[in-house]
Amino acid sequence: MFLRNCWYAAGFSDDFGHALTARTFLGEAVVIYRTEKGAPIALEDRCAHRRLPLSMGRLDGDRVECAYHGLVYDHSGACIKIPGQTSVPQGARVRAYPVLDRHTYLWIWMGNPRLADPALIPDFSAIDTAGERTSRIRLHLRCNYLLTVDNLLDLSHLAYVHATTTGSPALAEEAVVKVVRVGDAVLIKRWQRNIDPSPTFQQFGGFKGRVNLWQVSEYRAPCYIRVSYGSCDADVPVHEDDDIWSHGAWGFKVLHGLIPETERTTHQFRTVTIHPSQASAAAIAEFKRQCDLIINEDREVFAIQQEALDADPRGLSAWDLRSTATIGADQGLIQARRLLRQRLDAETALPAAASA
Repeated sequence: MFLRNCWYAAGFSDDFGHALTARTFLGEAVVIYRTEKGAPIALEDRCAHRRLPLSMGRLDGDRVECAYHGLVYDHSGACIKIPGQTSVPQGARVRAYPVLDRHTYLWIWMGNPRLADPALIPDFSAIDTAGERTSRIRLHLRCNYLLTVDNLLDLSHLAYVHATTTGSPALAEEAVVKVVRVGDAVLIKRWQRNIDPSPTFQQFGGFKGRVNLWQVSEYRAPCYIRVSYGSCDADVPVHEDDDIWSHGAWGFKVLHGLIPETERTTHQFRTVTIHPSQASAAAIAEFKRQCDLIINEDREVFAIQQEALDADPRGLSAWDLRSTATIGADQGLIQARRLLRQRLDAETALPAAASA
């Protein structure tokens, strides 16, 4: 279920400094640190000698010293020193993962390092242009990452899970939904015309009457998701794209950095961006509170769903959307799963040397 030849958000860039930080990604133990000059390094978190996690050791300049027998590794993962002997045996090294900073995130490539093209990093540039008008949160989810993907691609749940903030009955009852496949992306476009605004849009958009709302969820495998929310007065034409700010509307964009920890747990790093012209400093604190409330409401749902899946006697077949009752709102999910399956099949078909 894990795609490896792709970039994942390992966290926010400032989560990592000149100290050893242990993480688990795709079931693999990883230690991340920065050199004295600030360059990010990610290594397999185990000593090649007796498997003690390197994260339990210490940094000696830019080198990592194991806490068990003092073996020293450089940033490429090669053991360069063994106390008490002059030679280092062949194969005394650990895996090094490509990592780099972009759009306030640290990105990691878990697959074949020769395929790690920086041009493949998801476009989170909306964060760069939003300046200080951003809100972000780190979450550890007790669920498989696909449950989170499903949640973000079917926004009809806002009417029920988030009724006190971004949700309203019209999001489920009166929405027009269009699913579009564009290259390696799936776009789920939702819009509603001439409806009462939800509490969040009413509070921060300043609407006095009925409104038009639209949302665009963009999915790229395995778990890059960008969601744009737009709104305008009901007598203004509604738009189908996510270029919300050029239309003079009120809205925001949410960028989700997801990376599976295990088959049943996920790291989520979410950033909400608001155009500087659309939110005062005084309003940001309350808007951030509501955004964090929303995502924590989802987190509770995910954990309950995972427990139900773990108890299902069908095992992994329970993950197949065809084994559940499907509704019209599932069309985006189905397209996203199909895209993911295509990527997984293509990766599996690679020669062993290319996929390892």
